[in-house]
Amino acid sequence: MCHIYHSNNLTMQNIWAITPEERDKHDQKFDSLLPVQGFVTGEKARNFFIQSGLPQSVLAEIWALADMNKDGRMDRLEFSIAMKLIKMKLQGQNLPTALPIIMKQPPVPVPTMPATPLGTLPNYTITRLSMPVIDLCTYVYSSNSSPSTSLASNSPKGGLSDWAVPQASRLKYRQQFNSLDKQMMGYLTGPQVRNIMATTMLTQTQLAAIWNLADVDKDGKLKADEFILAMHLVDMAKMGQPLPMALPSELVPPSLRYLFIIIKYTSCLNIPVHCNNLYVCSVYLVTFEDKFKKNMEMGNAELEKRRQALLEQQRREEERRAQKAREEQERREREARELELKRKREEELRLERQRELERQREEERLKELERKEAAKKELERQQQLEWERRRKQELLNQKSEEQEEIIRLRAKKRSLEMELEAVVSIGFRFRVYSAGSVFQGWLYGSRQGKMGWFPESYVEKQAKSEAPLMAKQALKPQVSISVRCDLQSDDLILFKSFIYTSCTIIYTNFSNFKLSDGASGSRLNSTFTPTHATGSASSNHGQVVGNVQAQALCSWTAKTDNHLNFSKDDVITVLEQQENWWLGELSGVQGWFPKTYVTVLTLQSSVSHDPSEIILIFTLNHVCMLILSSEYVALYTYESPEPGDLTFTEGDTILVSEREGEWWRGSIGDRSGLFPSNYVNLSGKLGTPGKKPEVAQVTTAHTAAGAEQLNLSPGQLILILTKNPSGWWLGELQARGKKRQKGWFPASHVKLLGSNSGKSTPSSAAVGQVIAIYDYTAANEDELSFSKSQVINVLDKSDPDWWKGELNGVTGLIPTNYVKMTTSDSDPSHQWCTDLSTLDAMSPQERKRQGYIHELIETEEKYIEDLQLVLEVFHKPMSESGRLTEAEMSMIFVNWRELIQCNSKMLKALKTRKKTGGENMPVHMIGDILASELSHMQAYIRFCSCQLNGAALLQQRTDQEPDFKTFLKKIATDYRCKGMPLSSFLLKPMQRITRYPLHIKHILESTPESHVDNVQLQEALEKAELLCSQVNEGVREKENSDRLEWIQSHVQCEGITENLTFNSLTNCLGPRKLLHSGKVFKTKSNKELYAFLFNDFLLFTQAVRQFTSSGTDKLFSPKSNTQYKMYKQPVFLNEVLVKLPSDPSSDEPVFHISHIDRVYTLRTENINERPAWVQKIKAASEAFIEMEKKKREKAYQSRSMKASGIGRLLVTILEATELKSSKPNGKSNPYCEVTMGSQCYTSRTINDTVNPKWSFNCQFHIKDLYQDVLCITIFEREQFSPDDFLGRTEVPVATIKKELENKGPSTRRLLLHEVPTGEVWVRLDLQLFDHKAPK
Repeated sequence: MCHIYHSNNLTMQNIWAITPEERDKHDQKFDSLLPVQGFVTGEKARNFFIQSGLPQSVLAEIWALADMNKDGRMDRLEFSIAMKLIKMKLQGQNLPTALPIIMKQPPVPVPTMPATPLGTLPNYTITRLSMPVIDLCTYVYSSNSSPSTSLASNSPKGGLSDWAVPQASRLKYRQQFNSLDKQMMGYLTGPQVRNIMATTMLTQTQLAAIWNLADVDKDGKLKADEFILAMHLVDMAKMGQPLPMALPSELVPPSLRYLFIIIKYTSCLNIPVHCNNLYVCSVYLVTFEDKFKKNMEMGNAELEKRRQALLEQQRREEERRAQKAREEQERREREARELELKRKREEELRLERQRELERQREEERLKELERKEAAKKELERQQQLEWERRRKQELLNQKSEEQEEIIRLRAKKRSLEMELEAVVSIGFRFRVYSAGSVFQGWLYGSRQGKMGWFPESYVEKQAKSEAPLMAKQALKPQVSISVRCDLQSDDLILFKSFIYTSCTIIYTNFSNFKLSDGASGSRLNSTFTPTHATGSASSNHGQVVGNVQAQALCSWTAKTDNHLNFSKDDVITVLEQQENWWLGELSGVQGWFPKTYVTVLTLQSSVSHDPSEIILIFTLNHVCMLILSSEYVALYTYESPEPGDLTFTEGDTILVSEREGEWWRGSIGDRSGLFPSNYVNLSGKLGTPGKKPEVAQVTTAHTAAGAEQLNLSPGQLILILTKNPSGWWLGELQARGKKRQKGWFPASHVKLLGSNSGKSTPSSAAVGQVIAIYDYTAANEDELSFSKSQVINVLDKSDPDWWKGELNGVTGLIPTNYVKMTTSDSDPSHQWCTDLSTLDAMSPQERKRQGYIHELIETEEKYIEDLQLVLEVFHKPMSESGRLTEAEMSMIFVNWRELIQCNSKMLKALKTRKKTGGENMPVHMIGDILASELSHMQAYIRFCSCQLNGAALLQQRTDQEPDFKTFLKKIATDYRCKGMPLSSFLLKPMQRITRYPLHIKHILESTPESHVDNVQLQEALEKAELLCSQVNEGVREKENSDRLEWIQSHVQCEGITENLTFNSLTNCLGPRKLLHSGKVFKTKSNKELYAFLFNDFLLFTQAVRQFTSSGTDKLFSPKSNTQYKMYKQPVFLNEVLVKLPSDPSSDEPVFHISHIDRVYTLRTENINERPAWVQKIKAASEAFIEMEKKKREKAYQSRSMKASGIGRLLVTILEATELKSSKPNGKSNPYCEVTMGSQCYTSRTINDTVNPKWSFNCQFHIKDLYQDVLCITIFEREQFSPDDFLGRTEVPVATIKKELENKGPSTRRLLLHEVPTGEVWVRLDLQLFDHKAPK
């Protein structure tokens, strides 16, 4: 290499040297910090250096180098050294380990070009270099020596046109540069540019890289073109484009490209170059034309080189793409092989698991047989012990009853003797006194207008005038009757009847007696007649008297129309006496008058005063109220919406406690209230002494809730008077030595005793026995508690969920899913009724199977009746009463009508299948219906997950509001409820769901493996167990359910043709789950969106801004009233691909979602949320795709199975017409599913039509000509829920054979069942292998 430097400058200026210009700038900055005694304090210098943006660790290294005397402060030289080091560090230079000596020397001046012309240059040592170096030196010389002849100066338009910075950006940032360069210096210093860069919000790393690229000449300042380049790089960084590691040639400003080339080539030759000290080293002594020609050749050579480089780059790119394609193809083939191996391994594992399951089932079956045998022996032992215990109890009861019978007979004998004595002496224990005497120890008198009896010992007799005395005797009752009743039970009933008859006779006899009043001689008015006050001003009923006369002491003038006028000494006939007013008659006119205006006249009897001649004054009503029974029987059914009324049905026995006017008060069991008296009649049981009374013994204690109920203690005896169907009985407590009480009590707390022995007998005959499989504690009074393994006698099976049972003499309701039938009763086929000849021809296993099928259909029908009953008896009155809001009603009953709809649909399908085979014929297949319908039971997931909230609300309202509790009890008295409250009915859906797997298991156990229904039943069992697990999962995932309900009420799903219910089943992924949610932003428009990620789709929404908002806007807050609307149609996860940006290390929290032909670029609120969204979307998408893949594989396996049979059936589904769509617009997306046993084919989906044309072909292998059935089912393809059912039709193969006999293929029109309208056209071609195919 030649020497190309000047002899005075053989070594290039060191880069660490400080120029005079730099020293001047440093001094200006030093003076601006206001030094003290030539020094700047460390704090001021630190604050100034921090503005450079360098890390504090780097600034600490710079301080250590610059602070030469280590005094913690800076003089002018130290400050200049520190500023130079900071500048070099910002330009990308590494700091020296030790301070260069040149930095401690005075500033080095910038050398200038010598003024000597080229022709007079001294002799230099010229050595030819390679062409690039020679041309470079020539180019630099020409640029420095003659700017007017440089390429850049000669063609400015060509230079600017190939600059990659857009023209608009150049003008924009040129104006910004001019506005900042206020002193017209032609450049911007580092602090000026740093202040502008700080507003771009880019990181320090990015800003440092931009400065390093833009400062082309590395002078620590930015000229106009360099500033434009820097701002262009800022724009690239903001748009997310990566910054280049080195500045591309197309971004180099044209005015600085010569310098860029110099730096590039000198760096390649390892020649140190300082941009501020460049000058020409050596030149050729040639003409300008030669140099220009040389430059042109070099330019052409460079262009050719670049063209060849581009071609080489394209060739390499094509090779790289081909290599990548080959690698991708190999990867796919390798993955396919791995998947095939994986599938084979999984198949082997599945077979192994199946064999293991079969082995486990066999072991469980053997264990079950052993357990049943042990249970049978244990049952026999328990029955023996129970028989011995009962026998012992019977003997004890017999002894106790005989002793009680002896005591009762003795009491009866004593009572009859006393009655006989009373009849002989005084006639039924009536005390009769003569007319002139008084009761022993009692007197009758009046004071201040009040009349009555009082003790004789409380007064002292005084002399009185004769007239008042005679008047008092006239008003005093001449006969007093005291009634005392000590008889019990049956004797009481007989004696009451006898007393009533006797009183009637006495009334008839004594009503003929007369009183002699001299004038009237009328018959004595008996006080048996009810009193009626006519126009009395007094509100009290008075005493009716007969032919009592009074004389007026003075005249009195009537004040109203119902008063009586009279004069002094007029004699008035008194008809009725009130407290201060009497009713009298004078000259045929009746009216009221004050009793103080008259005096009573003496009455003289026309008969002698013989004591045997008595006058009877007796109030029959009072006696009847005392001695007649208060038991009444309802003549009619009485219903009343008024609170406080007692409702009853015809035949109910009512215990009357108050009789007042036309409305009486009574009780039935634990209910009491008012009722009209003309709805009841006196109980006829009082006059039937021939019926042997029933006696019960108390088994468990009971505390009375009211005065009309009995308090019971174990061991007490009760005489049963009335049995009410509601479970409450009316009885009389038999307690010796105490007053006997009558009232209501629950029948489940007693056991009936026989007439001859103490043997406990249930109230009704047992219809079977069950064994408890779990412990159960009664939640209500009418339920029965029991322990595991106890044997319970079943008395009534009318309710499929709650049976009536008896255990140890106690009866009550038992839940059927807590017990199992004993061995003798486990076969329900005896309940299935069919044609006798067909029944005899069945095998025992088939009879058992048909019995289980019949039980399933029958219990399903009763279950739907219970669901309808809840709407009629509970939902309607509760809704109409206004006691609950619509939200509370929805919380309690949830989607009750949807439950009725889906179960009614299944029952209709089951009945249609049963009707197809004949009313009294066996049902051949049922598994396909169960498998199909159980897939559409998603309503139960929502109900069961929300039912806990409803039950809690119902319990809360019942506990806090007694009126609401009374209201519920009142509406629950409907006879169809059978005494069960609303809470019991709300549990029935959960109980029914758990019963489906048990029913299907029973049917499957009685179905042979070779039966065509076996595979379908296994699928139905899987669906039933899956539904139970989904329901249980829905109950457990209460938070997920609550959030789905919140989304349902806050998100407006407008624009979707299908009804979207969030808290329900998806189309093929089970229950819908909310996986993630939150706020995201669109990158371009910065639009704020709220995204909800479910396991089947992604939903973008935006908040509907409201003018007023009360409450929080937080997602899933119960207080939030913000509504959201869909931003776009839901994005299904089996159609999306999520990926991160090309530069994942970027600070921007951005990710991309590709959906078919659309890409969503989204930004999260912070960088930490982006991985969560990406990972969860990716996992959900993979799960969705895997599920669809399994469905396709299953369908393919069912079609590819090699089947042998007696023939084949070719089916062509041509079209369907008049399908009934469930969508509001009436359109449908139907597809057809054709099955025969386990063989299944599915057609394509036709969109937006109710008259699809498929022309779909399929082929079935026939195994049994008389058992195989062709089933054609049409579904509507749904997106957000399981496919909807549009109809089904079935054709037995035997029917097809009969119709196609000797006719060949034919086209048939088949009506769709279980739907209002619809029919399907099919072409059938049957080919039998063993016989000649029909033509």
